[in-house]
Amino acid sequence: MRRRLGAVPRRKETAKVDKRAIKSLFEKWSDEPGLMSLEGIARMAGELGLDPETDVRVLALCWRLGAKKPAQIDMEEWEVGMEGLACDSVEKLKGLVPTLDPAELDARSFRDFFKFVFLFSREGTHRTIEKDIVVSLLPIAICGRSLHTVPFVAFLDEAASTTTRVTLDQWCSFLEFSDKVTTDFEGYEEDSSAWPLLLDEYVEYAKAKRGD
Repeated sequence: MRRRLGAVPRRKETAKVDKRAIKSLFEKWSDEPGLMSLEGIARMAGELGLDPETDVRVLALCWRLGAKKPAQIDMEEWEVGMEGLACDSVEKLKGLVPTLDPAELDARSFRDFFKFVFLFSREGTHRTIEKDIVVSLLPIAICGRSLHTVPFVAFLDEAASTTTRVTLDQWCSFLEFSDKVTTDFEGYEEDSSAWPLLLDEYVEYAKAKRGD
């Protein structure tokens, strides 16, 4: 069939979502108007078959949705995030779950995610996180990318450090330290200001444990 003169070829349609359905999902899991707290996020995770306490994909979903404040997602973040993910139902969110594993991220994206986990896990206006929370959170968030995780968590758990709260700089530095320093501590220079004091204390602790 001959194309009509002046007719414009149809563009391929992009995925469309039901904005009302997206809003209904938010209202289903939100705790108060315009806000989904950790309790609501836990309910959402449960419907997706995820354990909110131990499954890092719950944190990855919050990151992908664009959550900006600690321990919550607001209505605007939810609507924009869900549209960006082309999700407007529980079934579509379940279909997204296999793509949420942060272990599959490239190094740069993983650094962004790892930083997000710290910021999202703070309490209220606190800039730091209690050491006990880090002990539980770090093994989940690091996604197997550090051979230092087990001894570092033991170092924190045994109260071998002088700190009771962990800063964002210390948290992010642990990931960088893990990339650059081997378990034999090759790449670590003593009497250097390259690392936060917390990591210097960790190295001293680990070497003492080995009898170095």
